[in-house]
Amino acid sequence: MSRPVPSPATGAAPSSPLRLMAGRWLGIYPSITALLLLLGPYLLGHYPTPLIALLLTALLVPLTHYVVFPLVERLTRGWVRFPALHGAAHHRVALLVWAVTYPLITAVLLVVLPVLAGRAPLPLITLVVTLIAVPIQSLVILPRLMPRARPWILGAQRSPA
Repeated sequence: MSRPVPSPATGAAPSSPLRLMAGRWLGIYPSITALLLLLGPYLLGHYPTPLIALLLTALLVPLTHYVVFPLVERLTRGWVRFPALHGAAHHRVALLVWAVTYPLITAVLLVVLPVLAGRAPLPLITLVVTLIAVPIQSLVILPRLMPRARPWILGAQRSPA
């Protein structure tokens, strides 16, 4: 089993999966709600859902990964500690998270939007979407994917065969 990467603020290991999920949700829900309140009138109903999900995840993942999650870590005073990576490894994790988030959000939106669009306010729609997607991503997909991707994330070179 691989060792956790210490958090830069405390030198401590990252939080438990449940705390990481809570921290991700605390950052993602207000961020996606704000993005949709700003961009939703120009996107929803004008473009297909997969294209909307592509644009929103392309904006949301870097925003949360580089700006919002460090803020969540500071605001929770270390209760949530995200894994600390720097340089290329940090960017590779962001790319990997986007690669997981885009199809997941697309699938959730394809199910939720036909049911709630026009019937529920936008913050309620984003609440439902994030309450479905964040636990799936945090507790099911990422824990299975990250150990397999660790050599790529950390930049391990393959030896020539």
